[in-house]
Amino acid sequence: MMKLSKMNNDVMIRFSNLTKKFKDFYAVSNIDLEIRKGEIVGFLGPNGAGKSTTMKMLAYLLKPSEGEIWIRSNGELKKLSSHNKDYLLDNIGFLIENPTFYGNVTPRLVLKYFAKLKGYPRKQVNKRVEEVIAIFGMSDWIDKKIKTFSKGMRQKIGVASAIMHDPDIVVLDEPSTGLDPQARREVRDLILKLKKIGKTIFLSSHLLYEVSEVADRVAIINNGKLIAFDTLDNLEAKAKKSIIHFELIRQPEENIENMLKNIEEIVTPLTGISTELNWVDYNEDSKVFQIFFNGHPENQLNILETLLKNRYKIIEFSVPKAGLLENLFLEMVNPEGNHDFNNNSQNNLNNLEKELIMEVQ
Repeated sequence: MMKLSKMNNDVMIRFSNLTKKFKDFYAVSNIDLEIRKGEIVGFLGPNGAGKSTTMKMLAYLLKPSEGEIWIRSNGELKKLSSHNKDYLLDNIGFLIENPTFYGNVTPRLVLKYFAKLKGYPRKQVNKRVEEVIAIFGMSDWIDKKIKTFSKGMRQKIGVASAIMHDPDIVVLDEPSTGLDPQARREVRDLILKLKKIGKTIFLSSHLLYEVSEVADRVAIINNGKLIAFDTLDNLEAKAKKSIIHFELIRQPEENIENMLKNIEEIVTPLTGISTELNWVDYNEDSKVFQIFFNGHPENQLNILETLLKNRYKIIEFSVPKAGLLENLFLEMVNPEGNHDFNNNSQNNLNNLEKELIMEVQ
């Protein structure tokens, strides 16, 4: 579980124990997450992992089964509820996947519409439209009909529409889905422009490269659970190390945190240990401990011998194939080693679809 900060002056969004359950299916389970002012946080995971459900709870389209969402508005962090949702959500601009617009209208008309819809002062709407046109470089086609536009241009209108009321927070759910490489580059540039003008951005995607190009920190979700949340540098540093997985026989009363501290104490003096990160960890789902090290066989042997000398009863001890950030991502979202998620993701989606239908009925 992530430790939430006590000093929260820079926290813009906070998820605390956020959970969404549909009967026996947990779409999202116990997520703790904080997004700070001015940063881009990438929300990464395979299809069906729980990203869209989390986004819908943030937008209050779904109510959490458990836990809380906190949003900063007018300098104060407040808990999202049915009583204040309109007030708090006014500080967020949402773009959900690929927006659709009427083909016979112009971008200028769309931007004016969204500014008025979100309550932007009427006398200042035209000025705000010109500001957004300048930010996104839309002047050459702002008065042309949308039906002639490419997907990338339509996506630019969608992002511009999301910030017409000048929110502090921008939430982008799968903004590059279905776009060609050129359009994806344009979306990336838009996201970086949003950061440059001071926006806090929460970006959901199943595309690792999309997130890695822009994000300051990355949260990885799989099967509804948050399995990693760190800076790109730290995640990449982990990916450049080898990982020892080992399973221990332990008594029911033994505390995992105490075991991790003890393992740290005895292994730290050894050569090749990756001490700059959370290098000793425990995977609750697979029930294995893990140690990050430099991959040298003799250091691997030293770690094994040290554990045995300290009377740890080892059931399994192995080193999965090391890789870069992509391989770390694959390892995190699929610890069994089968990197074809299509079946698992589709099963998750099918289960979620059935439960959503039952809830609506």
